[in-house]
Amino acid sequence: MTKEESIRVTAHIARIIAEKAPTVTYTPKDVKEARAAYSDEKLAELKAEGFYFDDFELFYVMLRFAEALDLWSRADQDYLQALFSQARKLDRSTFYRDPYLKEITVKERRIENFLLTESGYARGEFFQYDMPSLQGDLVVPKLGFFPQQVAFPAVYEGNVPWVSVCPSEIYSMGPDIPDAEGRVLVLGLGLGYYPHLISKSPKVKSVTIVERSPQIITLFREELLPQFSHKEKIRVVQADAFDFLKETEPGEYDFCYADIWEGWHDGADCYERILPHEKRLYDCTFRYWIHDEILWYQKNR
Repeated sequence: MTKEESIRVTAHIARIIAEKAPTVTYTPKDVKEARAAYSDEKLAELKAEGFYFDDFELFYVMLRFAEALDLWSRADQDYLQALFSQARKLDRSTFYRDPYLKEITVKERRIENFLLTESGYARGEFFQYDMPSLQGDLVVPKLGFFPQQVAFPAVYEGNVPWVSVCPSEIYSMGPDIPDAEGRVLVLGLGLGYYPHLISKSPKVKSVTIVERSPQIITLFREELLPQFSHKEKIRVVQADAFDFLKETEPGEYDFCYADIWEGWHDGADCYERILPHEKRLYDCTFRYWIHDEILWYQKNR
């Protein structure tokens, strides 16, 4: 299977997840009965082949998912081994221990076409918990599910999910949180997940957030920011991110985090527009959401 073929299969899986929220419905009894059909020798064989990792429930649910999407006919063994090896059964209690989810509660509120509310995943509902790695010979999605129903804050624009504090948000932003320091500029507000976590750091003196949507700013200021433990560090500016950068001078900020795109497709153009400012603001460290994916897309589009 070529890398291009793996990308097509991965894109197919992503479309199914986005459009249909595929869910494996099962009970503990189903898992127990399915386990009885596998001998220890067979599981050892599956483990040696890279499909089983000492968690039968994870194996069982992934097997049901792969069968439902007919992945056995769409992909070869190397792809499927990678798919199973990167799959995760996430723990709800661990998820809820995230600092943002521990501190922030959501009261449903609508402003024009934007709705702040709770979203979530059903038990056994599949999602991508992180961006796929694009560097290897195969591009395989990182699939996950919870064995219990989970809820998390979200904003909808009309009927379309606009942003949420879901596993993919947490995983994809995680690598850029420890490096924030000094006077931080954040381009794009969302639900304030990144500002919330970096504001806790003693290395961070202030956080200036640039957001162009007045509705999102109002929801944040009135419903979410009051719950932040270090809200005194945070300032929100309503502006276009690119216009704001044009007016920014060297020495104003020490660190900048940009997250004003939906994915690597639109992110590549935004990234290219920010790069000249990175060179001009030479004393400011820049970080970008899904940076590696954007660089890969630029190289291969």
